[in-house]
Amino acid sequence: MKNRSLWKLKPDQFANCPDDEDLGWRGEYWGKLMRGACETYLYTRDEELYEILTESVEQLLFYQDEEGRISTYSKGAEFQGWDMWGRKYVLMGLISYYNICREEEKKRKVIQSAERHLDYIMAHVGKESGKKKITETSDIWQGINSSSILEPVVLLYRIVHEKKYLDFAAYIVDCGGAREFNIFEAAYQNELYPYEYPVVKAYELMSCFEGLLEYSLVVKEEKWQIAVKNFVAKLLESERTVVGGLGCKNELLDHGSLMQSGTKYDGIMLETCVSVTWMRLLRRMYYFTGDIKYIDEIERTAFNVLYGSVNFEKAVCGEETRFDEPYYRQVYDRYTADKDGCIPAFDSYSPLSSNIRGRAVGGFKAMEENQAFCGCCIAIGAAGTALVPLLGTEVQDRLVRINLYMPGKLEFLIDSVPVQVEIKTKYPANGEIRMKLSMTQDVWFETELRIPEFSRTGRLTVRTAENNEDAALPEAEKYFSLKRTWKDGDEIVLNLDMNPRILWGMENPEDADSARRMAVLYGPLVLAREKRLEEKEGTIMDCRKEEALNGPLKIENTRKALSNTLKKKYQCLFDVTIGEETFLMVDYASAGKTWRRDTEMEVWLQTEINVRQKICKIKDKKEIFWNSECEIVNTKFHQGLA
Repeated sequence: MKNRSLWKLKPDQFANCPDDEDLGWRGEYWGKLMRGACETYLYTRDEELYEILTESVEQLLFYQDEEGRISTYSKGAEFQGWDMWGRKYVLMGLISYYNICREEEKKRKVIQSAERHLDYIMAHVGKESGKKKITETSDIWQGINSSSILEPVVLLYRIVHEKKYLDFAAYIVDCGGAREFNIFEAAYQNELYPYEYPVVKAYELMSCFEGLLEYSLVVKEEKWQIAVKNFVAKLLESERTVVGGLGCKNELLDHGSLMQSGTKYDGIMLETCVSVTWMRLLRRMYYFTGDIKYIDEIERTAFNVLYGSVNFEKAVCGEETRFDEPYYRQVYDRYTADKDGCIPAFDSYSPLSSNIRGRAVGGFKAMEENQAFCGCCIAIGAAGTALVPLLGTEVQDRLVRINLYMPGKLEFLIDSVPVQVEIKTKYPANGEIRMKLSMTQDVWFETELRIPEFSRTGRLTVRTAENNEDAALPEAEKYFSLKRTWKDGDEIVLNLDMNPRILWGMENPEDADSARRMAVLYGPLVLAREKRLEEKEGTIMDCRKEEALNGPLKIENTRKALSNTLKKKYQCLFDVTIGEETFLMVDYASAGKTWRRDTEMEVWLQTEINVRQKICKIKDKKEIFWNSECEIVNTKFHQGLA
């Protein structure tokens, strides 16, 4: 993120070097990186990063032409393909920097640049005679990639309050998002699941609804708020996978909730761009509704899918897994030619059925000959990792709300009194979170602690110099409120219920084996098996012995004779016992990080018959099994990737 040469290279792509095919996504890359980096700055306050971002923006403004254009497409080829998509992200990047910029003169120049950029677009796109319709500015995915510019248009209006921008936003909404199909109206009517839309490209679809929500909040249009709620509800019902991300096959919505456990569902899944956009849409829904369930979904996606996409191992598919397609060969060759110089922080695609992690770099593009390469998933990753700490805590007047539990220090003011909360935890390896308060004088405020959806029991203790106060936790998916005068040295000890659970695959008439598969969950984590941890030959995913499924599920500290080197490869390492069968499992984010066949992984474990009634009773057709006989014994946390 602080590679100055890379940041300099990106604006250079807009300087008199149009390439209407190969450079089509460069605006997207710059804008995504700028947005993620700006959000990272908000919680790091890294001065070097701020300087680099300032330099990059100034360089981009230098390349903006006299008409306001910022595009890698030539004039003769503009407003087709991915051109509008790239322009959208240029706007997003400029607005993101504007929001962190500390100098008023620079803020003025940046927002003027954004206005000139949008004014040029509006001069060529719209309902007036001679202009191109928004959905006709791309022949890809029925124009939804172009329609997603709705979000930065509304955000720019919020800053400058120019009616022409709100009118343009209204025009985009009236066009319906897609060519010959109104995705917004379909969502409002709640008649179709997203996988039934004529266009099912997950990332771009969600981007359109991000913009629709922003628009609805500005114009206070309840109809479109209902549309967004319906769309997100349908995604949760039909697309969310066990690991939290959307079940996209080849980046598409295809009823992933049903298909994810099937034996035939082994293609590329869980694109990082989709996962991060899903998290951002969920965050917007939380701020809009206040419903804690959206934070639960963000947490599940972050701990499993997002962190699983971080390429700590600096890995690339091995020679044995090179694909025949020229695209993947190019990625492999580029990756391995200069491994130290161009390793991305984020990769794309992870499996749920038996397969390897890592199938190329999403949106791979070589920036220039013999220079760094990039991709959409690499560029968007930081926007996901920044979202987590920014959402983690909210402070409003005398209310301190803790949404996500991470080790570190929180600092804020209550009535001008500085308060520090030091959080010590190994969550999600276990459920204990300790929060110690420091302050210069006693101060009254309310503390709200999120109780995740998986925690059915648990305790909370407030420790003071005078006494300890214990309380049982409320039901899941609620906040636990503590209203009191806090003193220096007070400590809150939260113990969440981390009971392991089993999730069964859904009945699929086209794949009878789908309902015979099960996944193991521990708190917000989804566990996976991996080939390196298996002691015997054969398929590592085979847990078909009927007798192995007759007893309780137990998770305990692993005592296997693993080398320290191997242990450090995993954040969490567990012995999992189902009946008489015991095997090693790791957190999904840590599994298969070599991206080769020797680390083949799987979440969905195979069973020989449908054995639901063998180990549990299913009530009310709920898919999640809460086993009353489950045990957890001394779960050990291995500090490896974190």
